[in-house]
Amino acid sequence: MSANIEQVHIELSIASLWQHLEKHATSTTTAALNANDAHATQNLDLPCVSPAGKPWNEFTSSKTLHQPYVQQLNQSTHALREFIQQHAANSPQKQKALANIQDFAATKVNCRPTALTPLMVNENRRNLHLIAQQLQNNAIPLQQRTGIALALAEGLNVCAEGTTLNILSCASELINQQQGLAGLVIKIKNQSIDQQLLQLVKHIDSRRLNLTQAKALEIHHVQALKNHVASQWGLTAVTDRYATEEYQQQFGPMALALLEKTVTPAALAHLVADQIANKLAEFTPGDLNTGMASEQLKTEPLRRLMQAEFGSSVELQHCLQFNDDYSTVKLASREALASHVIQAFQTIGLLPAKASAHFLLSQQEVPTQQAIEQTSHLAETTVSQHADWSSPAWNASFWLGHTLQGLTNRPEDDRKKSAQHHTGAQTA
Repeated sequence: MSANIEQVHIELSIASLWQHLEKHATSTTTAALNANDAHATQNLDLPCVSPAGKPWNEFTSSKTLHQPYVQQLNQSTHALREFIQQHAANSPQKQKALANIQDFAATKVNCRPTALTPLMVNENRRNLHLIAQQLQNNAIPLQQRTGIALALAEGLNVCAEGTTLNILSCASELINQQQGLAGLVIKIKNQSIDQQLLQLVKHIDSRRLNLTQAKALEIHHVQALKNHVASQWGLTAVTDRYATEEYQQQFGPMALALLEKTVTPAALAHLVADQIANKLAEFTPGDLNTGMASEQLKTEPLRRLMQAEFGSSVELQHCLQFNDDYSTVKLASREALASHVIQAFQTIGLLPAKASAHFLLSQQEVPTQQAIEQTSHLAETTVSQHADWSSPAWNASFWLGHTLQGLTNRPEDDRKKSAQHHTGAQTA
């Protein structure tokens, strides 16, 4: 009997669903942070300083008001420097990173109070503090923490807004390095969005700006489009004077439609499948791609390693393929892995449990350049038309709950959509 799937009824904009998934993804990280030194949370609750008018003038003219803020910034930059000094391999990149941190602290933190900026005192301070905490989080692989720390140090000495965006990006990446499938899919989703929007910005700006202008504004225009899609995709909107409302209005609908075509359940499943394949190859002594003797495969230790990496929803037996007499074993095909990942997405509540995995995998993403061409007519959409462009059913508010700040739950909407989520995508 063929499957009859009402794809338009796959609703995922359910606040309680995403709150559950967020807790699932962050439980390991929270436990690790709680075990850290109590000093890690000192001064976390410093109030935000109003960036204009009398409050800011009083803050910058006072000899004492700025001191706790500068102290916390110094603590965070010191923690970053110490981490790189201890864990990064000796290389020119390491030396440049350490020099950048020293210059950043000297010129942008320990400067005259009147030279401090609201971005430094508020957004940068909070996110650097968060980064300093996460660098001590042993639940995140050391290699990942080191790579992010080096990337952060390299991005400290650009324009004020660019520095803020780089700090925010590194903070978000660390937050999304939690162990387990939920944390991994959030990370992959964010990376996919960055890649797609970067290609879109390059396409747009190559026709509007010269090469120098386009390169200088690239990070800001990507942020403008991320701000436009933030509520639908669980991103953090960032105030940036170069990420203009005009750019959002003109190209935001195009960005939203592009992501609908390119960041699909099938696309995410295949990217997660690739991560699983890489980890299995890393954890086994033989060549799983071509096949190896089954007796060489230490199944139980491998199962524990996979569970620690991806959680219990990814099962080892579905990732391997044995021959008829079980004498040899090799990695399951990419499609077989992706199919298992779709089922794992359903297990953790990412997709409706009754949806057909075969159907979801058949909804392949559109190649980026083709998707850009298909959505280019939306670049001239007026503000009044924006409301007509909503996300497709599968990812409507798909990533709600995955921002750095929590969102308000709406119980009445939640109850209505919960019924749709559980009954919409059924097979007959």
